[in-house]
Amino acid sequence: MEVKEFSFDQVNILARLLATRAKKYNFTHIIGIARGGLVPAAIMSYELDLPLITCSVSSYTENEKGKLKINDDLNLSKFSKDSNLLVVDDICDTGETTDWVTQKLILGNIKHQVACIFTKRRHVNKIKFYGTVVPEDKWIVFPWE
Repeated sequence: MEVKEFSFDQVNILARLLATRAKKYNFTHIIGIARGGLVPAAIMSYELDLPLITCSVSSYTENEKGKLKINDDLNLSKFSKDSNLLVVDDICDTGETTDWVTQKLILGNIKHQVACIFTKRRHVNKIKFYGTVVPEDKWIVFPWE
C-alpha cells in the first residue's frame, strides 16, 4: 500500500480548524482516542478550553485490520446526562473505532459528535467534523509514528 506522510504543522492546522468549527456546539469534554487521536485531541482541548479524557481503542495496525482492541474502556460514569462530548481521532479509516465509541455513547444516552483529522470518503457522512478526505488506497503516516 502506498504511504502518505503528513507533518505536525499540517495536523496542527487541521486540528485548530476543527476546533474553530466546533466552538458553536457547546461541547463539555473532549474524548481523545488513544493513541493517534491524542495529539489532535490535546490541541483541540487547548483551543476549546475543555477537559480532555482518553479512551484507548484501536481497530488495526498496518499489518492487521479489523480486530478491535480495547485497552482502556470509556467510563461513562464520568459524564452527566447534560454532557456534550467531542470524540477526536486521527483518522476514520475502517470506521470501527469511531463506531465502537459512538455505540457506547448512544447506549449511555450521552450527546456527542465525532471529529477526525482525516477520513476516507466512505465515512464523510458519519463524521461531523473532519479536516480533509484522504484516498482510500493510502496508508497515512502521522508525525508521531
